[in-house]
Amino acid sequence: MKKGLVSKVALPVAGFALVLGLAGCGNKKSASSSDSSVKSTKVTKSAADKAYDQANDLITQGKYQKAYNLLDDVEHENKKVENLEDDLESYLDARSDYNKGNYQEAEAELPGMKSSSKPMAKAYKALRVKISKAINGEIETSSTKKSSNSQSKATSQSSQSSQSAANASAAEQTEESVITDFANKMGFNKKGYGIIPVSKNGNVYRFEVRQDNSDNSVANMVGIYEYNSSTGTATKVN
Repeated sequence: MKKGLVSKVALPVAGFALVLGLAGCGNKKSASSSDSSVKSTKVTKSAADKAYDQANDLITQGKYQKAYNLLDDVEHENKKVENLEDDLESYLDARSDYNKGNYQEAEAELPGMKSSSKPMAKAYKALRVKISKAINGEIETSSTKKSSNSQSKATSQSSQSSQSAANASAAEQTEESVITDFANKMGFNKKGYGIIPVSKNGNVYRFEVRQDNSDNSVANMVGIYEYNSSTGTATKVN
Protein backbone atom coordinates (compact mmCIF):
# COMPACT_ATOMS: atom_id res chain seq x y z
CA MET A 1 0.00 0.00 0.00
CA LYS A 2 2.69 2.47 0.93
CA LYS A 3 4.68 1.68 -2.20
CA GLY A 4 1.65 2.29 -4.43
CA LEU A 5 0.89 5.56 -2.65
CA VAL A 6 4.47 6.77 -3.13
CA SER A 7 4.29 5.96 -6.84
CA LYS A 8 1.00 7.86 -7.24
CA VAL A 9 2.42 10.90 -5.47
CA ALA A 10 5.73 10.77 -7.36
CA LEU A 11 4.10 10.89 -10.79
CA PRO A 12 2.27 14.23 -10.31
CA VAL A 13 5.38 15.77 -8.73
CA ALA A 14 7.56 14.63 -11.63
CA GLY A 15 5.01 16.00 -14.10
CA PHE A 16 4.92 19.33 -12.30
CA ALA A 17 8.71 19.52 -12.36
CA LEU A 18 8.71 18.80 -16.09
CA VAL A 19 6.21 21.60 -16.70
CA LEU A 20 8.36 24.01 -14.69
CA GLY A 21 11.43 22.94 -16.64
CA LEU A 22 9.73 23.53 -19.97
CA ALA A 23 8.40 26.89 -18.79
CA GLY A 24 11.89 27.85 -17.72
CA CYS A 25 13.29 26.94 -21.12
CA GLY A 26 10.56 28.97 -22.78
CA ASN A 27 11.35 32.00 -20.61
CA LYS A 28 15.06 31.68 -21.34
CA LYS A 29 14.35 31.47 -25.05
CA SER A 30 12.04 34.49 -24.88
CA ALA A 31 14.56 36.44 -22.83
CA SER A 32 17.32 35.46 -25.24
CA SER A 33 15.21 36.60 -28.20
CA SER A 34 14.44 39.89 -26.45
CA ASP A 35 18.11 40.46 -25.61
CA SER A 36 19.03 39.79 -29.23
CA SER A 37 16.48 42.35 -30.41
CA VAL A 38 17.80 44.97 -27.97
CA LYS A 39 21.39 44.28 -29.01
CA SER A 40 20.43 44.63 -32.66
CA THR A 41 18.80 48.00 -31.99
CA LYS A 42 21.81 49.20 -30.04
CA VAL A 43 24.20 48.21 -32.83
CA THR A 44 22.24 50.25 -35.39
CA LYS A 45 21.97 53.25 -33.11
CA SER A 46 25.56 53.13 -31.95
CA ALA A 47 26.74 53.08 -35.58
CA ALA A 48 25.06 56.45 -36.15
CA ASP A 49 26.29 57.82 -32.83
CA LYS A 50 29.80 56.62 -33.57
CA ALA A 51 29.74 58.37 -36.95
CA TYR A 52 28.45 61.54 -35.27
CA ASP A 53 31.32 61.53 -32.77
CA GLN A 54 33.89 60.83 -35.50
CA ALA A 55 32.47 63.65 -37.61
CA ASN A 56 32.84 66.06 -34.71
CA ASP A 57 36.48 65.02 -34.33
CA LEU A 58 37.05 65.66 -38.04
CA ILE A 59 35.36 69.07 -37.79
CA THR A 60 37.65 69.96 -34.89
CA GLN A 61 40.59 69.11 -37.17
CA GLY A 62 39.17 71.29 -39.94
CA LYS A 63 38.36 68.28 -42.15
CA TYR A 64 34.85 69.37 -43.04
CA GLN A 65 34.46 67.51 -46.33
CA LYS A 66 35.61 64.24 -44.76
CA ALA A 67 33.13 64.76 -41.92
CA TYR A 68 30.32 65.33 -44.43
CA ASN A 69 31.27 62.27 -46.47
CA LEU A 70 31.37 60.16 -43.30
CA LEU A 71 27.85 61.18 -42.27
CA ASP A 72 26.56 60.84 -45.83
CA ASP A 73 27.61 57.16 -45.79
CA VAL A 74 25.66 56.30 -42.62
CA GLU A 75 22.92 53.83 -43.57
CA HIS A 76 20.64 54.26 -40.56
CA GLU A 77 20.80 57.98 -39.78
CA ASN A 78 19.37 59.40 -36.59
CA LYS A 79 18.30 63.03 -36.12
CA LYS A 80 21.70 64.09 -34.78
CA VAL A 81 23.44 62.80 -37.90
CA GLU A 82 20.86 64.39 -40.24
CA ASN A 83 21.13 67.81 -38.56
CA LEU A 84 24.93 67.84 -38.51
CA GLU A 85 25.03 66.71 -42.13
CA ASP A 86 22.76 69.65 -43.09
CA ASP A 87 24.96 72.08 -41.15
CA LEU A 88 28.08 70.76 -42.87
CA GLU A 89 26.48 71.09 -46.30
CA SER A 90 25.60 74.74 -45.63
CA TYR A 91 29.06 75.43 -44.23
CA LEU A 92 30.84 73.88 -47.22
CA ASP A 93 28.68 75.86 -49.67
CA ALA A 94 29.33 79.11 -47.79
CA ARG A 95 33.06 78.46 -47.56
CA SER A 96 33.20 77.69 -51.29
CA ASP A 97 31.51 80.99 -52.15
CA TYR A 98 33.75 82.83 -49.71
CA ASN A 99 36.89 81.38 -51.29
CA LYS A 100 35.63 82.48 -54.71
CA GLY A 101 35.16 86.03 -53.43
CA ASN A 102 31.36 85.78 -53.56
CA TYR A 103 30.92 87.18 -50.07
CA GLN A 104 27.24 88.05 -50.13
CA GLU A 105 26.40 84.66 -51.62
CA ALA A 106 28.49 83.09 -48.88
CA GLU A 107 26.52 85.07 -46.32
CA ALA A 108 23.26 83.68 -47.71
CA GLU A 109 24.52 80.11 -47.27
CA LEU A 110 24.70 80.32 -43.47
CA PRO A 111 21.26 80.01 -41.86
CA GLY A 112 20.76 79.10 -38.21
CA MET A 113 22.33 75.79 -37.21
CA LYS A 114 20.23 72.65 -36.87
CA SER A 115 22.65 70.58 -34.79
CA SER A 116 24.05 71.18 -31.30
CA SER A 117 27.60 70.37 -32.38
CA LYS A 118 30.08 72.59 -30.53
CA PRO A 119 32.92 72.31 -33.09
CA MET A 120 30.44 73.05 -35.88
CA ALA A 121 29.18 76.12 -34.01
CA LYS A 122 32.78 77.31 -33.63
CA ALA A 123 33.37 76.87 -37.38
CA TYR A 124 30.14 78.71 -38.25
CA LYS A 125 31.07 81.62 -36.04
CA ALA A 126 34.58 81.90 -37.46
CA LEU A 127 33.23 81.91 -41.02
CA ARG A 128 30.59 84.51 -40.18
CA VAL A 129 33.34 86.79 -38.86
CA LYS A 130 35.41 86.31 -42.01
CA ILE A 131 32.42 86.98 -44.27
CA SER A 132 31.51 90.09 -42.27
CA LYS A 133 35.03 91.47 -42.59
CA ALA A 134 35.18 90.65 -46.31
CA ILE A 135 31.83 92.29 -47.08
CA ASN A 136 32.79 95.52 -45.35
CA GLY A 137 36.22 95.46 -46.91
CA GLU A 138 34.63 95.07 -50.34
CA ILE A 139 32.36 98.06 -49.72
CA GLU A 140 35.36 100.08 -48.59
CA THR A 141 37.24 99.35 -51.84
CA SER A 142 34.20 100.27 -53.93
CA SER A 143 33.74 103.55 -52.07
CA THR A 144 37.41 104.36 -52.48
CA LYS A 145 37.28 103.86 -56.26
CA LYS A 146 34.23 106.09 -56.66
CA SER A 147 35.67 108.93 -54.61
CA SER A 148 37.61 111.55 -56.54
CA ASN A 149 38.52 113.72 -53.59
CA SER A 150 41.44 112.46 -51.50
CA GLN A 151 40.03 113.95 -48.29
CA SER A 152 36.59 112.40 -48.73
CA LYS A 153 38.37 109.21 -49.76
CA ALA A 154 40.22 109.09 -46.46
CA THR A 155 37.02 109.89 -44.55
CA SER A 156 35.15 107.13 -46.37
CA GLN A 157 37.91 104.65 -45.65
CA SER A 158 37.94 105.58 -41.98
CA SER A 159 34.16 105.28 -41.70
CA GLN A 160 34.03 101.95 -43.50
CA SER A 161 36.93 100.64 -41.48
CA SER A 162 35.13 101.51 -38.25
CA GLN A 163 31.93 99.84 -39.51
CA SER A 164 33.90 96.77 -40.55
CA ALA A 165 35.48 96.50 -37.12
CA ALA A 166 32.09 96.97 -35.43
CA ASN A 167 30.46 94.25 -37.53
CA ALA A 168 33.34 91.85 -37.03
CA SER A 169 33.20 92.51 -33.29
CA ALA A 170 29.45 91.83 -33.24
CA ALA A 171 29.99 88.56 -35.10
CA GLU A 172 32.68 87.53 -32.62
CA GLN A 173 30.46 88.37 -29.63
CA THR A 174 27.34 86.63 -30.93
CA GLU A 175 26.88 82.98 -30.03
CA GLU A 176 25.50 80.62 -32.65
CA SER A 177 22.70 79.65 -30.27
CA VAL A 178 21.36 83.23 -30.43
CA ILE A 179 21.44 83.24 -34.24
CA THR A 180 19.72 79.84 -34.29
CA ASP A 181 16.96 81.04 -31.93
CA PHE A 182 16.41 84.13 -34.10
CA ALA A 183 16.40 82.05 -37.30
CA ASN A 184 13.91 79.54 -35.86
CA LYS A 185 11.59 82.30 -34.73
CA MET A 186 11.60 84.17 -38.03
CA GLY A 187 11.65 81.17 -40.38
CA PHE A 188 15.20 81.83 -41.60
CA ASN A 189 16.41 78.39 -40.47
CA LYS A 190 16.58 76.85 -43.93
CA LYS A 191 18.95 76.71 -46.85
CA GLY A 192 19.03 79.86 -48.94
CA TYR A 193 18.96 82.28 -45.99
CA GLY A 194 22.01 83.87 -44.44
CA ILE A 195 22.40 85.78 -41.19
CA ILE A 196 25.28 88.10 -40.29
CA PRO A 197 25.47 89.95 -36.94
CA VAL A 198 25.72 93.73 -37.38
CA SER A 199 25.77 94.97 -33.79
CA LYS A 200 25.22 93.89 -30.20
CA ASN A 201 24.01 95.97 -27.27
CA GLY A 202 23.51 93.83 -24.18
CA ASN A 203 20.84 91.27 -25.05
CA VAL A 204 19.75 93.17 -28.18
CA TYR A 205 21.30 92.00 -31.44
CA ARG A 206 21.04 93.47 -34.92
CA PHE A 207 21.18 91.01 -37.83
CA GLU A 208 21.45 91.44 -41.58
CA VAL A 209 19.45 88.78 -43.41
CA ARG A 210 19.95 87.85 -47.06
CA GLN A 211 18.35 85.26 -49.32
CA ASP A 212 19.72 83.54 -52.42
CA ASN A 213 17.79 83.85 -55.66
CA SER A 214 16.66 80.73 -57.52
CA ASP A 215 20.01 80.08 -59.25
CA ASN A 216 22.15 81.09 -56.25
CA SER A 217 23.80 83.87 -58.23
CA VAL A 218 22.60 86.85 -56.17
CA ALA A 219 22.01 87.23 -52.45
CA ASN A 220 19.14 89.67 -52.07
CA MET A 221 18.70 91.72 -48.91
CA VAL A 222 15.72 90.58 -46.86
CA GLY A 223 16.17 93.18 -44.15
CA ILE A 224 17.87 94.33 -40.97
CA TYR A 225 16.34 92.95 -37.76
CA GLU A 226 16.74 93.60 -34.07
CA TYR A 227 16.39 90.60 -31.80
CA ASN A 228 16.10 90.61 -28.01
CA SER A 229 17.44 87.28 -26.78
CA SER A 230 15.88 87.76 -23.34
CA THR A 231 12.30 88.31 -24.53
CA GLY A 232 12.58 86.44 -27.82
CA THR A 233 11.10 89.37 -29.75
CA ALA A 234 12.29 90.36 -33.23
CA THR A 235 11.60 93.59 -35.12
CA LYS A 236 12.45 94.57 -38.67
CA VAL A 237 14.17 97.95 -38.64
CA ASN A 238 15.12 98.28 -42.31
